[in-house]
Amino acid sequence: MKRKRFVFLVLAIFCMNLSGETISGVVQDFITTAKLNSASVDVICSDVSFHDTVFTNYKGEWSVTIPSSELEQETTLPDRFSVSQNYPNPFNPTTRIAFSVSQTGEVEILVHNLLGQEVGRRRQILSAGKYEIDWRGMGSTGIYFYTIRSAGKSMTRKMIQLDGGYSGGLSEIRSIGSSQKRLLKKSTAAQTTIIISKFGYVNDTLNVNISGGENFIIPLKTIHYVSTLMDGHNDIIEQMLNDTSYHWKTRHTYHHTDVPRLITGGVDIQLFSIWVDPNQYSSGHYQIANRSIEILKTEIAANAENIQQATTIDQALDLNKSSKIAGIMLVEGGHVIENSLVKLKNLYDFGVRCMTITWNNSTDWAVSAKDEFYGYQSGGLTDFGRQVIRKMDSLGIVIDVSHVGDSTVADILATTINPIIASHSGADALKSHYRNLTDNQIRAIANTGGVVGVTFYPYHLSNSSSSVNIQTVINHIRHIVD
Repeated sequence: MKRKRFVFLVLAIFCMNLSGETISGVVQDFITTAKLNSASVDVICSDVSFHDTVFTNYKGEWSVTIPSSELEQETTLPDRFSVSQNYPNPFNPTTRIAFSVSQTGEVEILVHNLLGQEVGRRRQILSAGKYEIDWRGMGSTGIYFYTIRSAGKSMTRKMIQLDGGYSGGLSEIRSIGSSQKRLLKKSTAAQTTIIISKFGYVNDTLNVNISGGENFIIPLKTIHYVSTLMDGHNDIIEQMLNDTSYHWKTRHTYHHTDVPRLITGGVDIQLFSIWVDPNQYSSGHYQIANRSIEILKTEIAANAENIQQATTIDQALDLNKSSKIAGIMLVEGGHVIENSLVKLKNLYDFGVRCMTITWNNSTDWAVSAKDEFYGYQSGGLTDFGRQVIRKMDSLGIVIDVSHVGDSTVADILATTINPIIASHSGADALKSHYRNLTDNQIRAIANTGGVVGVTFYPYHLSNSSSSVNIQTVINHIRHIVD
């Protein structure tokens, strides 16, 4: 099962360092065992009031020396502002956050959920010193972010709440500063907390007793691996229509998808696009869509130990619980139904559960974004188009408005009674393009209870497609969430 946790501890032969006890380790990817560069490692030893943060090198290696009994260590006021990773993490229902401020002034602590909504805040004037505060869950299971601001500086870290609940939010701030001298006795093991974090991965926390020389091999799981990850649009079937020798069983270096790469990426639910290129096929769109569906079903059957078709969310999640990927069919472009509600119902019976109302080409009953933008066609839904929307609502086929013209989107919103999605679009405010959504459209989709999947296509994300990277995608996600 996905959520099993493994930590390997290797005891190494070591020489005693007269200035302290050294511990070390390697951080690696849980699935691939690839060594992780620039992972943050926080080491906290309360016996000597010791806290240090180091980063792994290109081999995933790190080491820290903790003061020993030969050194008499006296706690002094912190010389910099710092925020520790919360502990424990993940947590349920309470976690503790430690931080240091180097000068007297107002300190503000904020907690936000993954949607950017503030769920907790506390302000207080603090003297220079070390402090801690508890966070008691206030919301659903998921990822939260805590931000601490002091003297014009701000630091944000991520925490993961395992179960939903409303337990009280932020506690009072407590001072943990001290001027006592503390010694680490060689004859006893020191209780030590090690917190490992890296962007894109779930933080891991170890509580261990160390006496020096320990070496920890710590595998981190990606956010994708421990979350339910749904990819809203995948065009591999289009490629397989033309490349009949391509199959999913083994890893490839071309085309977009195979089972090994889906597993490595932590994909749990995959929407597969059934798209018939109207430029390549002038007629027979429904027939070619059926051929694409057969290709998809054949490929799923050949890889049934890793992926199976789902037609409901319960089926999809049950497949995930048995460590299988759920495949869902999406028709891209209403031209596939060939102006027939009967063919729409047939597609539903085949397992289709989502349909993009238009591709770049308009249909007889709906205008595409491209045609509206260039003035090739105008208007939104026809009367038959409204029948299509109502039929999709009654069947339970999710309406997808990526590629769809503004007027048609407005008509869909006025007609449907169900949540709608945009499976692969961007934010028009960041890159003006007819394929992207305006802020008003984003809000309207959210108000239906729907979601927006962000495209990775460079030309839809930036005016300089050559400079597009993952941060560009994140910027679009943040804009849509905000």
